[in-house]
Amino acid sequence: MSPDDKNRFARGFGEGYSYVAVGFQLAAVILLFGGLGWVVDGWLHTRPLLAIVGFLVGTVGWFVSLYNRVKRDTEAEKRDRGRGPGDG
Repeated sequence: MSPDDKNRFARGFGEGYSYVAVGFQLAAVILLFGGLGWVVDGWLHTRPLLAIVGFLVGTVGWFVSLYNRVKRDTEAEKRDRGRGPGDG
């Protein structure tokens, strides 16, 4: 296996792990904002209103973050493709 193939193979693993991190981020955001809403609901006796609002706010925020990340990665990939191998 040539060094370029090894580098490409290793980069594939790194990209895969970054998408696993996105999944963990979604779970953390749902638990954090939903849990925070649940706690405030218990304090204000409005259960489950703020827990649902917290879930929705966290999920929408996560989707916006994911959209921006994919957009940034796509633009970087386009820039990298435009450069030749020796343009460094």
